[in-house]
Amino acid sequence: MTAAFRTSSLGALKALFATLPAPDTGFRHGFFRASFVGPFWYRIGGFPTMDLTGLRHWQGKKFLTPDSATNILKRGEGTVQALSMKVVEAASLFDGQPVVALQYGKEAPFPWRHVRDELRVIDERTLLGLTRVELPIFRHFAFPFLLERE
Repeated sequence: MTAAFRTSSLGALKALFATLPAPDTGFRHGFFRASFVGPFWYRIGGFPTMDLTGLRHWQGKKFLTPDSATNILKRGEGTVQALSMKVVEAASLFDGQPVVALQYGKEAPFPWRHVRDELRVIDERTLLGLTRVELPIFRHFAFPFLLERE
């Protein structure tokens, strides 16, 4: 993946997302390391924002089964799981095309109960995610991130 892709505009990343396929069940296993992509201001603000919203030291996501996933947080020398998600095949809230959606559920703390991550495949080890926050004003924006298989 080129550096130009990682620094694309939010609009270009959303347009790329619209061209990608949803990951099948065989793709949905194991740990994927997270990174933020997009303009400089977004890339440097991504992890501090995660810290502020309760996912301090977010490392990425781990698919426990094709239908369940969890966030992985760094703690000391190791990692812990936090905020489990239901994994569903659905229509994208951004473009109506198939995606794999990660949903936190009503029991999740604020703001996560209002968050839905949508995933599509870039290549054999990389997912492009768009986060949608179902709250006034925020629902009009897409927040991109990468998940790269380790």
